[in-house]
Amino acid sequence: MSANERKLAEFILNNASLLRDYSSQQLAEAVGVSQSSVVKFSQKLGYRGYPALKLAVSEELARGSAQVDLNQMQKPAGDHEAGTVFEELAQTKADVVRGIAELNGEEALLDVVRTIEKANRIQFVAAGGYSLVVKDFALKLMIMGKSVVAESDPFVQKANLASMRRGDVLFALSVSGQNSHVNELAEAAKEAGVTIVSLTKYDVNPLSLMSDYSLFTFDERSGPAAASSAPHIIARVALQHLIDALYLVLSSRNTHGRELVTLSQQAVEDI
Repeated sequence: MSANERKLAEFILNNASLLRDYSSQQLAEAVGVSQSSVVKFSQKLGYRGYPALKLAVSEELARGSAQVDLNQMQKPAGDHEAGTVFEELAQTKADVVRGIAELNGEEALLDVVRTIEKANRIQFVAAGGYSLVVKDFALKLMIMGKSVVAESDPFVQKANLASMRRGDVLFALSVSGQNSHVNELAEAAKEAGVTIVSLTKYDVNPLSLMSDYSLFTFDERSGPAAASSAPHIIARVALQHLIDALYLVLSSRNTHGRELVTLSQQAVEDI
């Protein structure tokens, strides 16, 4: 590495937790190099640019903070002491909650909350088996008085989207970010001036790149304990926690007008 590249590497290693909030210009100023040096450094490491490097560092931090030893859970049931399975499952869920908090800052969450609050109409679309989570959230929003559509039929989704305009919101959920149907709807929404909120895994993917606001979750391979016997549980808990966090802020602001709620700490206490 050159002298500037070493300075960048040392800064990132020593301040990795701060990188999520740094733009390439801010990082350059903090290290004392040019913005182009930051871009070239990112590309030298194999990334398309600085945003991809920042995503990778943040994801690695989240994965590291959410690791948990599941060796006991992989033993036969007879080897467990009373209560061990439940205690370890609770710990795993708590680690997932912390990981989700690492991936999504409260300001990003509030941006989505404000977008939902201002929306004339909201349409939810989800890939895979996550439509039930989305429908539950949509029902809660309806109870709060929002105009919401959460149909699972692709033809109905397209028909609803055709009538949406600027001021409306498409909430698109595809953990991989590469579901062709969801991305096709997002492209149509973008052309119509509809605001897009995406929920994907923490990665550079087509859906998050198209969206105006992005939230991130774990998939079954990148989340805590992905190599264990519980990846499906981890992915479901991660997504549900993020949706619950959105609803918690929305309902709190709707009832009390408060601007900020400590989400992850409350969720850990509840678990």
